[in-house]
Amino acid sequence: MTPTPPRGGRVGDRLRALRPSSELDDTDHGGWMAAVLSVVVALTLWFTFSMRETYTVSVRVPIEVAALPTGQALREAPPRTVAAQVQGEGWDLLAFTRSVPAVRVAAESPTVDVVAALSEAGLPSGIGVVGAQPRTFELALDTRTSRRVPIRLVSDLSLASSFGLIRPPQLSPDSVVVSGAQSLLGGLRDWPTERFTLDDIRASTTRWVALEDTLGGLLEPDRRQTRVSVQVGRFTEGERLLDIVVRNRPPGAPTVRFDPAQVRAVYRVPSDDTYERAADSPEFVAVVDYGDIARDTTDGAVPIRAAVPNGLDVRDVVLTPARAGYFLIRPRVAPPADPPR
Repeated sequence: MTPTPPRGGRVGDRLRALRPSSELDDTDHGGWMAAVLSVVVALTLWFTFSMRETYTVSVRVPIEVAALPTGQALREAPPRTVAAQVQGEGWDLLAFTRSVPAVRVAAESPTVDVVAALSEAGLPSGIGVVGAQPRTFELALDTRTSRRVPIRLVSDLSLASSFGLIRPPQLSPDSVVVSGAQSLLGGLRDWPTERFTLDDIRASTTRWVALEDTLGGLLEPDRRQTRVSVQVGRFTEGERLLDIVVRNRPPGAPTVRFDPAQVRAVYRVPSDDTYERAADSPEFVAVVDYGDIARDTTDGAVPIRAAVPNGLDVRDVVLTPARAGYFLIRPRVAPPADPPR
């Protein structure tokens, strides 16, 4: 006969089943924690011992050519990097591959043996070179020379309303001595600056601007910057009538008359005595070239342009009208005298 379990036991089982999980026995949880900790310790020990072994890996090593044969210069850039097979203990390789240093190669001949060059350059302790791709590369060399070229300002200047440049920006120095391969220097006309930008300019200023390296270090300027002086001033608008004159009329050619004989000119000048000088100067005229008249096939109108005398800063001249009507006055020819009777 099977004994009947105590009633209190059944009630106890039911109460335990109704308890929240947080109140359950912690035995199973502790077992999982121990298992996880054992795995972590095992992986740590495996990794530690594994990193003490020797491995071979391929890495991209930056190359810098530090020295060239005497009197020679590069006319083409060498490879920036090479794929080097390096060997070492795991810990050394881990540190090396996380930050691969650039290797400076002293090239004693046009052919560079990459493995030998890397070995001689001195890689970090514990790292050795066992191969490279490419194994060798050729340096494109040319005779080294130097010459002076002008500096070219690359600028984007925006002036405030009613302001203008008194003169083009001035550079000091305005030239640079450049050294490098003769073939590259032969086609070099100037050396540009980095873009020089100023907005809403209202006053004169002087700034330093760096020179641009547009050839990847193949040519070497003897300086890295120049000083830019920007001189600005306030400008005002002027207006006056200009006489139309003919220039380059050949001897004996017909005289030219214009209709109208004057044109209206609107222009800009600095806000100083230039305004009065431009308004009064008899040499500030409108000009027609006689060659335009001789070639004219229209209805008798030719283009005109403003002629400003030297030393008079007059800009942005607009003439109205832009073409002038004309007519030619030919000298009268006396009729031949009657023959004597």
